[in-house]
Amino acid sequence: MTRVLGMTEIKARLSEIINRVAFGHERLIVLRRGKPIAALVSVHDLRQLEALDAARTDGENENRHPVMRAFGGWADRADLDELLAEIYANREAATGREVAL
Repeated sequence: MTRVLGMTEIKARLSEIINRVAFGHERLIVLRRGKPIAALVSVHDLRQLEALDAARTDGENENRHPVMRAFGGWADRADLDELLAEIYANREAATGREVAL
């Protein structure tokens, strides 16, 4: 659950708020003069965000087909379009594989 609190309230209740973020798995948006300026998240959430950033900024990852980036399968294949064409050709050539939908 994400809560929104102003700086004044955060300063007054910092210890309690940190415990709620760390152990209660809450996320907190910090406001200054009514505008969001920061967020407080648990270390677990931070590690997940960092892992996503690392995956997104990986130089090799940027050159992969979007499907490969999303699912990581056949990551070393640069010829996904040709691979799909080959799969469909093999399916059409196969006999006895009719599937009722």
